[in-house]
Amino acid sequence: MRTPRHRVLLSLAAWLACGDDSGSPTPVAEGSGDATSEGSSSAADAGSSSAADDSSSGTGAHGCGTSEPGDGAVLTAFGPVVGTAGDGVDSFLGIPYATPPLGALRWQPPIDPQCWSQPLVADAFGPECAQLQSEDGPLLGDEDCLTLNVWAPQAAGPHPVMVFLHGGGHTIGSGSDPLFDGTLLARERSVVVVTLNYRLGALGYLADASLAVDDPRGVSGNYGLLDQIHALRWVDGNIAAFGGDPERTLLFGESAGAVSTCAVVGSPDADGLYTRALVESGTCSFRTAASYEADVTAPWIAASGCADDADVAACLRAMSVQDVLTTPPVGFPSVSALGQTWSAFVDGVTLPASTLDRLRSGALAQLPLVVGSNAQETARDVPTLTEDAYVALVQASFGPYAELVLAQYPVADYADPTAAYVALSSDAKFVCGARRAVAAARDGGGSSVFRYHFSYDGYEAPRGSVPAAFHGLELVYVFGNFASLFPPPLVYQPNADDETMAALLGGAWAAFADTGSPSTASLQWPEYSSGDDPFAQLDVPPATGDGVRTAQCDFWDGLIPG
Repeated sequence: MRTPRHRVLLSLAAWLACGDDSGSPTPVAEGSGDATSEGSSSAADAGSSSAADDSSSGTGAHGCGTSEPGDGAVLTAFGPVVGTAGDGVDSFLGIPYATPPLGALRWQPPIDPQCWSQPLVADAFGPECAQLQSEDGPLLGDEDCLTLNVWAPQAAGPHPVMVFLHGGGHTIGSGSDPLFDGTLLARERSVVVVTLNYRLGALGYLADASLAVDDPRGVSGNYGLLDQIHALRWVDGNIAAFGGDPERTLLFGESAGAVSTCAVVGSPDADGLYTRALVESGTCSFRTAASYEADVTAPWIAASGCADDADVAACLRAMSVQDVLTTPPVGFPSVSALGQTWSAFVDGVTLPASTLDRLRSGALAQLPLVVGSNAQETARDVPTLTEDAYVALVQASFGPYAELVLAQYPVADYADPTAAYVALSSDAKFVCGARRAVAAARDGGGSSVFRYHFSYDGYEAPRGSVPAAFHGLELVYVFGNFASLFPPPLVYQPNADDETMAALLGGAWAAFADTGSPSTASLQWPEYSSGDDPFAQLDVPPATGDGVRTAQCDFWDGLIPG
């Protein structure tokens, strides 16, 4: 049987609840489409089509044909797809999992794609979702972006399935980043790997009463979350045709992708669509609708020029993509910045409560769950600080709580003021949030709950750079894509410890997808119910322990209770 799933002070609380950031340690790749509202080619161009119903099943049960797929094609519920055969792995890129969210479908829940009858050649990534390359532009991608990618072993299945949600502060990123190429993971670990795009920034997370009027849920916002859930429906209904086992489906993500994973876990709409969840450097605490409106959406609507329009929703949908994405607050991500902008929030319907509350309730007691963080998450985002600058930054950030924070993180305890702020911000935003999540799951009766602390810094750092277990570094070892670290013609040559770490992480992640436990011959992970704060130390060599930054996390929990 499938297991169930599922702002000074205000700014501080928002920061401590935030775990989204700049996403991966590699630059976001340019998209293959322009950021226009006209859209790009879609599956409907592959052959004759029939209009999709407003289906929530995502299975194609609304009546797509079931004709034979033809030689070399895989038949999905919406039509046949043809991929590319590689060395032991077949790849299928740019498969649409929803109708392009254009025109009247902007700021609406996703619906199934149109059917196609002729084979769709899935040999190139779809456009990344519309986004800014930097805070000042230019624009990349396209609104027509709801596609996913599948890498499947050629060996007979069924294989465990690993569905990855990319990071980028819910503002940038894509499932086609070279770092997330699933070829090596699929081949080396005999798993089916899925990556996907979801709507970003205001296009993905704007909420306003005007948009709720014609939303079938009666609320607005969380469109990026709805995209992720819709993609999971596609996986649940179609992945068996690619050799995947929907009964062994791991949902995992890093940074904003980890936050998204927690949001999916918190949504009853996703129950039954995955069987394990893994959260890499992200929070499971979400803002209320009132807080989100005050901090993000009301200022955005006021700046949009549509607030006083007779038909606010129509005015918003008539905005150009550039105007949507450049209206403040833009929310371009930063790993160590105070607060967050666009993200999922508690809307009362898609996300009825904060995921921490759902974990504590026991509703997810049967869900195998891994949550972790990196030792120096913000190391690549904190500038060099003098002691005076460190004190001033803490005072500006924490106001009446600054002296308490400075007493907890005195410069004398660290190598320098910069290191002190890296520790402070890493603990507050990531390390202690991981403890909060696994403790909530344990309190809710969860037994297959695991925590990790990634501390590996044995890679060959560029000259003048100090190695650190920074935000997103672990993804290199999970996916094994060392070639993605530098632009051509530069090539990173992994050392022996790099290879060991890649074997450890790739093996543990795949084992968790397969069995619901990340333990392998290399490392037996302790279940979180087995100690006070047990964790797996991901380093070379690996180890286990009990208690990560305990005094510091006790401090943050006491300052802003979860």
